[in-house]
Order: sequence, then C-alpha cells, then structure tokens
Amino acid sequence: MLASTVAIGVLNLTAFVNLNWAHRSVVVATLLIVLVSYVLLWFFWKGRNWARLLFLFLFLSVVAVLDLLTLVRPPGNVVLYDTGVIAWALLGLFFLYWLNREDVREWFKNPKTPNVSA
Repeated sequence: MLASTVAIGVLNLTAFVNLNWAHRSVVVATLLIVLVSYVLLWFFWKGRNWARLLFLFLFLSVVAVLDLLTLVRPPGNVVLYDTGVIAWALLGLFFLYWLNREDVREWFKNPKTPNVSA
C-alpha cells in the first residue's frame, strides 16, 4: 500500500507540468482536482473500499487511459508531459489488475489486517 500510495501522490504533481499559469480558472480547477485527489488518496491509504473503487474506476481506468489521447498533440514540454502521461497509464493498468485481486479486495473490506504487498 505504501508504494502505491506514494506513486499516486508523486504522479499527482504531473498535473502542474504543462499548466498554463496565465489562465486563473484553469489553475484553480487544477489545484482543486489535485487537492481532492490527495484527500481521496488519504482514504485510500486508510483502506476505505469506496476510495479504492473511485481510484480504480474514475482516476485510473478512465482518466489515465483517456489521457493517452493527449500524446497526439505536442504541448510545450513534450518529454516531461509525455513521461507523466505514460507513467499514469502504466500505473492505471497495474492498478486495474492489482486492485481487483481477491486478497486486495479482502484487505479493503477489513483494513485492520497487515498491508497487502504490491
């Protein structure tokens, strides 16, 4: 759980790689999304099953895979941006497998048991 939580926490910071700081509404929206994802990450770390499901279906399945479509257009900082997108997609694919394993689902049902290895 520690490795997966840290990986998500670090990759959350990739939201700021190509952020257009001149558009205040985009900056505020990005900050809110990142803050909400850190709150969700806290509950994920605590073993809340609803947080696992939100990460699994909303953030990792949908956002990470759809974000691969942004690789088509080259933004300002291509190497950093593309690396972040690919890392999110790989992490998303891993979590689609890992978070659906039976032992992980059982841990989220009873988070008092020892941590599940990644």
